[in-house]
Amino acid sequence: MAMATTARPMGVPVREIPSPAASETSLATQQGHQEYPEQPRNRSRARRSPDRLPLRTAFRNFSGVVEVIVGDDSDKSRPQTKYMVHKELLTSASPFFAAALNSTFAEGLDQSVRLPEEKPDSFEWFLQWLYTGSLTVPHAGAFGAHWGLVGQPPIDHPLHNNYVRVQADSMARTDGDLRNHQGSPKYFLLIDLYALSDRLLTTPLSNHILSTIARMSEATNSVPTPSDTWILYDNIRENAPLRTLILDLFAYKKTDKLLETHKDEWHPKFLRELVVKLKRPGPEAIERHSLAAWRPRSWSTSKACEGCKETLKPGISADKCCSCEKAFCGGCLRRHGEPNGWTLAHDTSGCKPWFGRALCLRYHEHMDGEPCQ
Repeated sequence: MAMATTARPMGVPVREIPSPAASETSLATQQGHQEYPEQPRNRSRARRSPDRLPLRTAFRNFSGVVEVIVGDDSDKSRPQTKYMVHKELLTSASPFFAAALNSTFAEGLDQSVRLPEEKPDSFEWFLQWLYTGSLTVPHAGAFGAHWGLVGQPPIDHPLHNNYVRVQADSMARTDGDLRNHQGSPKYFLLIDLYALSDRLLTTPLSNHILSTIARMSEATNSVPTPSDTWILYDNIRENAPLRTLILDLFAYKKTDKLLETHKDEWHPKFLRELVVKLKRPGPEAIERHSLAAWRPRSWSTSKACEGCKETLKPGISADKCCSCEKAFCGGCLRRHGEPNGWTLAHDTSGCKPWFGRALCLRYHEHMDGEPCQ
């Protein structure tokens, strides 16, 4: 779906480089693509989207369309636009539209809903997800088509590095208009879309946006811009997982120079919450590691506990991350190891909270026992 967007700063790279001018977009450091498999989690939310209709069979029962009028002609940034959308698909995905269109109020009688405060651009991205289940665009090249192998080549295979590079390039092409011409993520677009999704109560779309932001941030080694933080803290609800994710991106990437030298102004509440997080890390500070039992054999092989900074004594049992080799004493693990009733064994995905199973467990919102879609 072709989209017209205004010129704004895109994703900011986290490399320690001089701050770009306001009109410049960020430089992107390409890295290997990291997949984010979605797993079930036990986290409750008061509201939920009803089960979506199976798309390939849902059209059999579609009986009509409804009118959705988005925007306001009095505001040039969001001119009024009319959309005709299949009612059954719209109401099955959004409790907001279900309540409006199945009621005896004016919207239900006229089968027309007005959204004067929303942006047509954001609503068109919502429609793309509604009809396709994705924000990306199809790409002809399959990731494994050129290797003569099933799935990803083993890490010791001579084609492994080339596979990872081609995979990352393929994902960049499928992102389409989610990136600018330099390949930097349009974080402002995804944050605006998350705000719309949150108001329409479409939690599967909200989760999909969180996964997309995490994947694109890791693939491009970038974080949102100062202007993005103003959208985040002015338009997104206070307890939204999106705020948690973006704070984690800044906390666990090397962003100190970026925060210090960027010429634009960061949202003051964002800076305050980031400082609090850095001074008092949450349980994800340990959960993000893949820990294994370990004990130093001598003082020369000992390490300081990453939590309390005490030197671990030789012969005393501790735990060490299999990936980054950071060590933790038993006391720190007892204090932080079992938040919300699940143990460190649930996270075996590396040293960043948005990798693997941790992505769903930490950021996605579901009803009890409801899996990721």
